Amino acid sequence: MSKFLTVVLIVAAAFSIALAQEPSQTPNNPPNLGRAPTTENGIGRLDLRVVDEDGNPIRNAYAKLESMRTDGYFCESWNDTDERGIAVLPPIHMGTLKLKVKAKGYHKFELDVPASSLSEPVRVILQKKS
Repeated sequence: MSKFLTVVLIVAAAFSIALAQEPSQTPNNPPNLGRAPTTENGIGRLDLRVVDEDGNPIRNAYAKLESMRTDGYFCESWNDTDERGIAVLPPIHMGTLKLKVKAKGYHKFELDVPASSLSEPVRVILQKKS
């Protein structure tokens, strides 16, 4: 009987750990694919989530990330959001970052983004044009 209880406890513990790893992960909220650079001018990647004022994802929003590095070089990457309002931009060397997002029927959005914050998705709410 003690072997049975031990097995039950191990299975229960493993199941609890699996549930605790990503409680908010759903098909519409996948895990972060962004990456903060680990060094000055290091390579990083932006994971962007774009929604409207009601929280609805915006498809085909164009996002561009501009990077002015401390060594004087300028880098940029861009992508369009998918049906879930998600765009993962190609990796670039990161310095001072400016994110620009635009979508048809919405006001253009610009944001200075600290490179160190890219370990989490960047969330943007676009305002509809009147």
